[in-house]
Amino acid sequence: MAKAELLRKLDAAIAEKSLLKHPFYQDWQAGKLSREALQLYAAQYYRHVEAFPKHLRVLAARTEGPLQGLIRENLAEEENPAGPHPKLWRDFAAALGVGEDDITCCPALPGTQTVVQKFREICGDRPVAEAVAALYAYESQVPEIATTKIDGLKKFYGVTEPEGLAYFKIHEEADKAHRAAWRGWLEEHADGNEEDILATTHEALDALWGALDAVHCERQELTT
Repeated sequence: MAKAELLRKLDAAIAEKSLLKHPFYQDWQAGKLSREALQLYAAQYYRHVEAFPKHLRVLAARTEGPLQGLIRENLAEEENPAGPHPKLWRDFAAALGVGEDDITCCPALPGTQTVVQKFREICGDRPVAEAVAALYAYESQVPEIATTKIDGLKKFYGVTEPEGLAYFKIHEEADKAHRAAWRGWLEEHADGNEEDILATTHEALDALWGALDAVHCERQELTT
């Protein structure tokens, strides 16, 4: 399979399983989520946000040359002392009334555990090309997701202060560069079993979707 064809199939998979199609994000955009649903989401998804720099660090240790530099640049942004991304997420949670104790004491739902474990496995154990494809599948979606989240938070959920929106503001722009960087590497270096690369990408997309399933289903159970 030519690299151009692989990228086409990757993009098709991402479009098919776009997180913006998930009912939870659809409800977010329509202003249909309760504050309790957003609070649960903020507490649960923090685990993925907190783990993401660790995944990058593990992958960086397995690579060298330009790819390692690309990953370390991404990691430096995640851990920026002026605003580490997990801290920015906690600021978002605080804007919804979710405190530090609420985050640490909230048991992880199965879907939350799965997305953290899946990305840990992919970045730590799978061939590098598969890991890069999975990261591309995730970060390529983030700019548009961040924009819709900001719009919804302002319009429907009363989150307007800069601190509560900073996480999404940063990712609205930063992940455009990450998307281009991952894609550029794949266009040049995606060697290996293309079917395995696609299969791993689908695993990552399913895990991301499942993390939202967990929150969405939990809120439905609590409100019925």
